Amino acid sequence: MTSTQEYLLKLLLEIDTICKKYDIEYFIDYGTTLGAIRHEGFIPWDDDIDITMTEDNYYKWVEACRKELDPSRRLFKDVRMDREYPLVFGRYMDIETARISPKFEFWKNACGQCIDVFYMVELPGDPVKKAEAIELFFAYDEYCNSSFRHSRYRSEKGMQLYREFCEMEKEIGKDAVLKKLEERIFHKHYDDCDTYLVASARRQGPPSIVPKRYYDSVYMADFEGYKLPIAGHYVELMNVYYEDTFNMLPQNVKKHQDMSHNGIPCKAYVDDYMQLLDKDKMLAARQKFKHLEVEEGYRMTRIRKAFFEKMGSCEVLKVKRKIEQNHLDIADYLVPDDKTRLAVLDDLFSDYYEKQMDKAVRYWQVYFKLDDDLIYAALFNLLYGRHDFYSIAKILHIREVNGFKPTDKIAALWNVVLTIRRIRAQLIYRNYDLAAESIREGIKIAPHCRDIQVGSLLLDVATAKNAGDLSACRDKAETLLGLYPENDECIKALGDIAYMSGDKDEAMRHYDWVNENSRNGMLHLDIKKRMEGRL
Repeated sequence: MTSTQEYLLKLLLEIDTICKKYDIEYFIDYGTTLGAIRHEGFIPWDDDIDITMTEDNYYKWVEACRKELDPSRRLFKDVRMDREYPLVFGRYMDIETARISPKFEFWKNACGQCIDVFYMVELPGDPVKKAEAIELFFAYDEYCNSSFRHSRYRSEKGMQLYREFCEMEKEIGKDAVLKKLEERIFHKHYDDCDTYLVASARRQGPPSIVPKRYYDSVYMADFEGYKLPIAGHYVELMNVYYEDTFNMLPQNVKKHQDMSHNGIPCKAYVDDYMQLLDKDKMLAARQKFKHLEVEEGYRMTRIRKAFFEKMGSCEVLKVKRKIEQNHLDIADYLVPDDKTRLAVLDDLFSDYYEKQMDKAVRYWQVYFKLDDDLIYAALFNLLYGRHDFYSIAKILHIREVNGFKPTDKIAALWNVVLTIRRIRAQLIYRNYDLAAESIREGIKIAPHCRDIQVGSLLLDVATAKNAGDLSACRDKAETLLGLYPENDECIKALGDIAYMSGDKDEAMRHYDWVNENSRNGMLHLDIKKRMEGRL
């Protein structure tokens, strides 16, 4: 661990102690959960910790902090406790250190090492009421948060609400507006609630809307030598946050930009800054700038969306022109085990994939409107040709945001992806009976899908009981490698088979290949645990 990670772990263990004392249920979450399941600790390049609580547990936590925290050493705040504090969620802050961020406040001694504490607000089950509640929360967050944290993206409804709040402020003041909004948002329970809004204030990036059932149970995960709670359905949760690539080590790592100093209290920095600043003047200027920034974001949303919609029309025309020029009958190429025909589809849609999956296009939530049969063919190739479930999920999400309902064929294809996700989750959880059931279903609906075939192999290896079983697994792995050369999961399976057969040298040959050539961090962790005798 880095010195910052060591300090944050100390703070997390303090939180854990308080929560145990007051019977408060919490979960480490977001990248912290990802680190737990992929690295058994911090993501190596990460330098923050996130935790989540239900709203009721959050209120218990606030009361516990009032009793337990020494304000000369630790603080806990959110905007409901301190109107000058910029975040709707809470932060557990150490003020004996300094952590300076360009978007945080310098006029208070509250900028040391910290842990974000998110709460989960219940959402009504009715789709219309749920959408209204989500828009209200994001508009509330935008209104009370003056730190310019949010993206430029602005929805029509959200912008309308934000303007209404600003007008109300002129009549009754900001504090009164916030109190009215908080009465509408918090302390709400719904009999039909099936979804939480996690108050991490994100419209872009990992979404804040998650199924309630993912947090219905707790799994104690290994984290830097300690057992700490994560959501019981952590695989499904990571699919929501990071899609199907959560197990992959990124090629370009993302780091925060905060500057940390564990040997100097934040007051030393605050005092230096404050002698140069007029607090009231700075706050007023910042609030004015924030309003201008929100209006600019709304203007840019409309401009960018219009620009990318025109670009999308061009990409759709290019696909149709290729079909006409090459006299293609798309239905002839929807053959899941024919690599030659899939290659034709891949060439047809390659530019479309690149443009539709461009980060800026997805940021502004613009869908390139292919006809139903063509988008099905594009998704079919992503499933069987590219094995790219991440792009399938993103494209279907953008379609849904833009009001497009899935056809029966698209729904069936998405069901294949969901079946693959279930197989992967059940294998990770070691629920082998459920995995076998999902594999049988998968083979029935998509017998030529690579990931269902590989899932079947992994289940056979995990449940092998004798040398005959292992020999059959070896034959199956080699057959699959003939179809899918250098598949990292198949090569890892060969290593496991060799290890269980007593051939450690052969196992290490396969393991070394995986460690050197695969970006699948969970395979790396599995190999490490196998070599340490923990599997």
